[in-house]
Amino acid sequence: MTPMRMPSSVQHGQALVLGMMIVSVAAASLVVLYNLGQTAEGRMRLTHAADAAAYSGALEQARTLNALAYVNRTQIAHQVAMAHLVTLAAAAQYGRAMHAQRTRGNPPAGLIAMLFGPDMGLAYRAGQALPDAESRLASAFAQHDHVVHRVLEAAAASAITGLSASRDRIMRKVLEANMTDPGSDQESGSDSGKSPRARGLTLHLLSDAWPGFAERRVATRKAGLRPAVEQAVDRYGYLQKRNATRRNPWPVSKRCPLKRHELRRRGSTWLGPDGRWGALDTQSFHALRSNRWIGCYYREYAMGWGTAQGQKSKTPDGVDYVDEPPADFSQEDFWRWVEQSTAWDIFSGVTNPMANSYAMASAQRWPGKGLPAYREVRASRLHERLRFAVRVRWSGSVLKTTDAASVLASPTGIFRYAALGPSGGITVTSAAETYFLRPEQRADRREELATMFRPYWQARLSAVTRAEVSHARSTP
Repeated sequence: MTPMRMPSSVQHGQALVLGMMIVSVAAASLVVLYNLGQTAEGRMRLTHAADAAAYSGALEQARTLNALAYVNRTQIAHQVAMAHLVTLAAAAQYGRAMHAQRTRGNPPAGLIAMLFGPDMGLAYRAGQALPDAESRLASAFAQHDHVVHRVLEAAAASAITGLSASRDRIMRKVLEANMTDPGSDQESGSDSGKSPRARGLTLHLLSDAWPGFAERRVATRKAGLRPAVEQAVDRYGYLQKRNATRRNPWPVSKRCPLKRHELRRRGSTWLGPDGRWGALDTQSFHALRSNRWIGCYYREYAMGWGTAQGQKSKTPDGVDYVDEPPADFSQEDFWRWVEQSTAWDIFSGVTNPMANSYAMASAQRWPGKGLPAYREVRASRLHERLRFAVRVRWSGSVLKTTDAASVLASPTGIFRYAALGPSGGITVTSAAETYFLRPEQRADRREELATMFRPYWQARLSAVTRAEVSHARSTP
């Protein structure tokens, strides 16, 4: 049986049509895959860039907090220096007064050496006046006060107020650096010189814990800067109590056989309630005397004195002195004047009230603003995380898809595939935080609260919360 055959005119062209349809579908599939690949690659790249930007922002926060910690510690260092300066000024005045008393022979250096030893006599002879010492020390003190209240205060205030702007600027630079192709044509960008791909980026802050995290505090006696300064000063022996008493070895009077002539050296440096430094140094020879009216008592011969204090500071409690001491006692008895004009204990006292009076009468009063303000973590925020979250969007107009910035022509007609398009874009979210962590555990194993006195602030990425994701979706 002969098989039936279709006319050749009917079979002509069918394979070509089928082939063209297959090629068209394949081309459209390739376009779809190409656009999907470009979109996925863009999202992955944007995610890494957003994480890098968020981490950089948290790192800027850590640097700022560490900088504030160094400012606080610098404030402490300046206070230690100022304490030394007032102590040196008191010592300079003390040496000048001792030189004058030795020159007058009141008391004689030979008598001091005989009663209390040759070393005390040599020390008495060593007292001298240094030209312009006190004025130079006062000038140095004023410079420290200027740095404390002007330079460091301005630096701390600028760091606090400028953090948000600097963090935003750094995050944008990181985004642009990560999303700009090395070979992109800068000439085709905007006036700012950014490439077309970098121009399509937008950054939006979803949440931010920085506002109100740090506060400006005034130095008090209980916490913060003042106890830190006092703890630092305690490490310097020169700023501690400078007290010493030496007695001659033999009896002086039958009425009081157990008492002796005394050489009393007294000195101290203090931080007053007003936050201003003061120092007082004295030395007196207390000659044991006795009479039928009051019995045994100590007649004080001031040998050296000096003090430097704040302009409006008050002398600490326990310092005995009078405002207008007599220059000498050639016209009246020492003990009688003490009984009539003071409440001093000249029978068993341990201070140098006469030398104190001369020191206060010639006190160096240095102007100064006292302890400065400082920055610290707000008490209500100690247990909160210093974190923020961002949303980064990359415009679809700069993606290399066929309907945007790709060099490939976009298919048309029924095979047209629209990717994100010029009006669409890729959006990702990221979060980071700055945290306080000691590099090693404390010796007492206790947890240390976050503080701006130690530069232990670090940065890390943080998980984005559901509320932040929802906010990112609702934000146009």
